[in-house]
Amino acid sequence: MLVALSAQRDPCSPAAQALTEGSASSIATNNAKMYNPAMTSIPSTAARQRWAQTIDAARRTPITITEHGRETVVVMDVELSRRALAALEDAEDAAAAEEAARAIAQGEETVPLSALARELGFNIG
Repeated sequence: MLVALSAQRDPCSPAAQALTEGSASSIATNNAKMYNPAMTSIPSTAARQRWAQTIDAARRTPITITEHGRETVVVMDVELSRRALAALEDAEDAAAAEEAARAIAQGEETVPLSALARELGFNIG
């Protein structure tokens, strides 16, 4: 179970206490690879003062760092960021494919592969 409250909204939450007291291990308990959509949020000064703990906590759940009360950056596990970017790219590709299928279904002109290859300077035989 991960902390569901933002440290910014609840300075007494376990997440806020973990980062300000230096005990990042209390941010996540059961499953370190289960991420909380309600990210923990801490001020940049606290993140700087407790950088090692911030990094340790970010391996378990994304940490939003704020400056002057505004969300500025997110620190998260590298594998989570890779999966998130891949999912975003997949969603964009799927949307583009759906749009292309709609255009073809509506009778828009298509370009043959051989013409496209020739335009790009490829010889596909």
